[in-house]
Amino acid sequence: MDWREDWAADIYEATKDLPDDLSLAERIKVVDKVKCQSPDAYSTSWGKKSWQAARRDYLCRFGYQPKTKAKSGGAALPLFQD
Repeated sequence: MDWREDWAADIYEATKDLPDDLSLAERIKVVDKVKCQSPDAYSTSWGKKSWQAARRDYLCRFGYQPKTKAKSGGAALPLFQD
């Protein structure tokens, strides 16, 4: 198990009993408390990256729009010309 999977398991444990109709803002607060419980793991660059990925993976299922990902809908630019 890697750090991202560890974070995902921690997020699952913290959120498994939340009601389905909980607002995204409240859900974010609950998820962010998980990070505060493990400051040592979050103190490294890999810990931060894996936390952000696990957090994003979880919250996107509830309507979260990541700020770091490109918005879809635009046409892809061609990489090579024929």
